[in-house]
Amino acid sequence: MKPLSLLLGLLLAMPVSAQTISGTVTDEDGVALIGASVLVQGTTIGAVTDTDGAFQLDYMGAFPVTLEVSYIGYRTAEISIAAATTTLRIQLAEQISFGPEVVVSASRRPEKLQEAPAAVAVLTDDELSASGGTITPLRALINTPGVELQQQTGQRINLALRGSSGIFSTDVFPMLDYRSLISPGLEFFDSQNSPINNIDLERIEVVLGPGSALYGPDVTTGVVHFISKDPFRHPGTTVEVVGGEKSTLKGAIRHAGVTGDERIGYKFNARYSSGHDFVLQPDNEDDARVLSNFKEAIRRGFVTPEGFVDPQQEGPLLFTTTKEQEEDYWAAMATGTVHFRPNPDTELVGAGGWNAASSIFYNDLGEGFNHSNEYWGQARLTHKGLFAQTYYVINDGGSDENPVYLNRTGLIVPLERTHFEAQAQYSFETPSLLNAEWSTGLDYRTAGANTENHVYGRNEDDDDYRIFGGYVQSKLRFGSKLDAFLAGRVDSYNFTDEKTFSPRAALVFKPNGLHSVRLSYNRAANPIPASDIYFDLPVQTESILNVWNMGGIRPQTFTDPMITWLIPGVDDTPFDQGFPLAAAYAAVNDAVIPQLQAQASADPSLAPFVPALVNLLQSGAPQGFSRSLISTDFNVSELLPVSAETKLISQLTAYEFGYKGLFFDRFAAGFDVYYFRKDAAGGFSQVSPIITMLGLPADLGNGVQETFQPQIEALLLGAGVPAADAAAQAAAVGALLNGAYTQAGESFMATLDAMGLPFHGLVESDQVPDTGFPMLAFGYPTRNPDAVSDDWGFEVHTRYYFSEALSAFANYTWFNRPTGMAGDLNFPQNKVRTGVGYAPAEGLRASASFAWDQAYRSNNSTYPGRIEARSLLDASVGYGLDNGVTVELSGTNLLDNTFRSLPGFPQIGRRVVARVVYDF
Repeated sequence: MKPLSLLLGLLLAMPVSAQTISGTVTDEDGVALIGASVLVQGTTIGAVTDTDGAFQLDYMGAFPVTLEVSYIGYRTAEISIAAATTTLRIQLAEQISFGPEVVVSASRRPEKLQEAPAAVAVLTDDELSASGGTITPLRALINTPGVELQQQTGQRINLALRGSSGIFSTDVFPMLDYRSLISPGLEFFDSQNSPINNIDLERIEVVLGPGSALYGPDVTTGVVHFISKDPFRHPGTTVEVVGGEKSTLKGAIRHAGVTGDERIGYKFNARYSSGHDFVLQPDNEDDARVLSNFKEAIRRGFVTPEGFVDPQQEGPLLFTTTKEQEEDYWAAMATGTVHFRPNPDTELVGAGGWNAASSIFYNDLGEGFNHSNEYWGQARLTHKGLFAQTYYVINDGGSDENPVYLNRTGLIVPLERTHFEAQAQYSFETPSLLNAEWSTGLDYRTAGANTENHVYGRNEDDDDYRIFGGYVQSKLRFGSKLDAFLAGRVDSYNFTDEKTFSPRAALVFKPNGLHSVRLSYNRAANPIPASDIYFDLPVQTESILNVWNMGGIRPQTFTDPMITWLIPGVDDTPFDQGFPLAAAYAAVNDAVIPQLQAQASADPSLAPFVPALVNLLQSGAPQGFSRSLISTDFNVSELLPVSAETKLISQLTAYEFGYKGLFFDRFAAGFDVYYFRKDAAGGFSQVSPIITMLGLPADLGNGVQETFQPQIEALLLGAGVPAADAAAQAAAVGALLNGAYTQAGESFMATLDAMGLPFHGLVESDQVPDTGFPMLAFGYPTRNPDAVSDDWGFEVHTRYYFSEALSAFANYTWFNRPTGMAGDLNFPQNKVRTGVGYAPAEGLRASASFAWDQAYRSNNSTYPGRIEARSLLDASVGYGLDNGVTVELSGTNLLDNTFRSLPGFPQIGRRVVARVVYDF
């Protein structure tokens, strides 16, 4: 009852009478400003101007009050009024624009950028065509502090923030108009197959730092929110055509309009792009090594009665290809949106569309090719303090005619998936209680999959992924200069009984409207994706073994570990014993005996005993084992057959101190210092140890001598040789045998090397399927559940505005992670960005930027190794005509300093394209 009593008390404390304040906002020439913000100073009460520049708000407090009126590109005005009025005429003076006054992504509600409780960067539509944004808007984020773009190919970019760079999944929460662009089960943002249209983007908001307290699990490094253009503020038609190197071709159109009564706005978007991607080259030695693993026959898998794909059995052949990557790609999208505004306080938005793509892709399992169609629908309601939305997404996961497949197995990996989400949030104020803002909400997310047993295998019938959570956030005002933010969220899951609590606390100090200091604490829940939980599939097939990947829903164990030897004819042996000497002996004996026979026959004292000696060697064998071996992973680090469970949910705790300010109305600067403490989690890594023999030749020689020397001595004694002589002669023969079989053991090892065996055995986990063929297991084990990663980071960002059109920037990012979990050390420690841009509304425009990344070393199991430092120069030049036509020439990596994001990825070089945009 106490929480209910408190809520009733808060509601009763609110005034019940309201007075109207209304008017218009224009520029100095009397032109209406659409979308200007009008806010009662020191409160959350405000309004936004309509298409006529008019606004109306209801105020329940006492007069006099001060209104803060702001608009992008205009100086904020403070208007004092003594009483309610409906005749306000407010004019704003132009000034240099330093970015949007209001953002919506840091707190899931509108707030001033300077007052946000997190580090927020904003890219406007004018900035998107620079630094590669013409091809994909993600490339334009390359100069944003804290952003890590893993450019896997020319088109495919995996998005990461603050030192968390996966290959397939991401800890970032990308959204388009409040709708998640990733499935909650996959944590995968397909940058090529998305409904984003560059010419429809108004801005991109990048929120750095954990956001689980509001957005839910997995939002551990930040939010990237793509916000499209409102048809009320941006009516008209835009056509875009792009063409250039690597057969790049892109066409896009946007049309938006408003009905006569200005209650309904609508827009349509369409885009198509194609070209040749950067791919692995057969004439490159490193690339050829990867391509040699590719299969030419692409098949459906043979699904066993137990529910897994048996790679030893051939399924139906779909088509054949080559041991090369397909360089041709295409992507397309079409969407429609309708906005309905029956009154100034209410808006209902309905949107839907289709997007599709065909291109190469990378993940922890290796290289592949993707072709899929995605369909989605969204409904969103805003009414005063209420925000509610629901959306549904279905991806067909490919078809037999155009499948998704892995190159290293030649098997399709269909992943038809659905994603449903429903959200409701209510925001209200309590002016009499610390002048506070409150938001409370509920989220429900569910993801389903149909992989036809090709991906989730034996988990196919139990692979749903659901999350249900609720949160409360408050913003408490301690005067006009200090705000406190408190938030907390609780989430539950269907795949574990564990519940998670994600809190947030922040202080924002604003000495004036140009400077702010921020101190924050966050804790974020980080469950592993559904794919990492339910995977059960072959990921590589070789002539001597198969590589199998299993998710973390069940631990992989080694109850009675046995070494499965890859040498034909050698039976499994217990892990603690080693390689059977009898097997090596049998392999070399036929070649050694004739040599020994010839040597012994030449010795008169031994010649009479040669037949008996040969009989001994042919009828016997050493019975011991060679224990001179190592148990490692592919990086030759020790790996023992020890059972390890997967920690399905980890926690990240973050502390951050930041500053943002503006000096002399020209120089914007800021910095952020943060500390991350991350619990151990399940990471993709090798589970089955590989066994390599090191001392077999010596062990074989010693074993033969120890076995046969006593028998030879007994043979000599039985023939009447004196004991002393028999012992001496037996020792001599034993030494001869030792040398001969040691040399034979070396030849045996050389033969194994010639067979292409980089190692000699492996230890299967108990859970890999039994197909009668060696299975090397990978998975997502948590090796040390108590391990903690302590990470520090620092970002500094500066920009100098010479004028409204001309500015220069310089940014620096440092991230220190001395040790990491499996697969998470895939990013540079130091990064520098600098550039200059000139972008007037019309006429000549140009930009140039430089990006430098320090060399680093990847610890990913599939793509390990060193990545060299990179230096990239991007530039663009264009001209905007007064008839709405803009022409532009832009290039990325102009100096053609080829680079790879990870070892085994394609080399990325220069790309120059031309762009024409027509607005009418």
